[in-house]
Amino acid sequence: MEDRASTAPAPEPQTVGETVVHMSRCEIWTLAVFTEAAFIAFFVGMTHAKSATSPSSSAVPWRLALWASYGVYMLLVFLVMFYIDLFLPRAPVAVMEKLRDVGGEAVGVGALNLMVSVVLAVEVRGSRVLAGCTAVLAAFVVGLVAFWEWLAGRYGGDPLDPATAAAPRIGGSSEVAGQPYVTHLPI
Repeated sequence: MEDRASTAPAPEPQTVGETVVHMSRCEIWTLAVFTEAAFIAFFVGMTHAKSATSPSSSAVPWRLALWASYGVYMLLVFLVMFYIDLFLPRAPVAVMEKLRDVGGEAVGVGALNLMVSVVLAVEVRGSRVLAGCTAVLAAFVVGLVAFWEWLAGRYGGDPLDPATAAAPRIGGSSEVAGQPYVTHLPI
């Protein structure tokens, strides 16, 4: 008779470390570096192509700031995702999925891309509109950095080190919420 344990489907991975267990750290680092480099090359190339075809882009400097802010946001989304893969193996898979789905696709590719595309395609010349849109992007960048810091504080630390593994975490019970916690954000 067959053993039922061997025919049962594998359980869904619960942590990010379980999802990337098949990849070496070298592979993840390589993927992270080349993905970030490709994004930088794309945004720099698009900036160069736009400035070469439209001389008005130098007349309104807020356009460059808007485009650069959008590039920073998208780069940061991928940087945080790779940071989670590399340094936060205890983070739940749902965190990575929500960051990808909400932060990357809905906000980054959806709302912010629509805003930037419309403003740049219409060639808005009003500096207040461009500065406002750039400020909106900057607010999203700050929010993403704050989320990154929260993730590092919540799921960071060395799982083999008893001092950081037992450190109080934000979001736990109410008696630990007022205590200091250890964050590890190696930037």
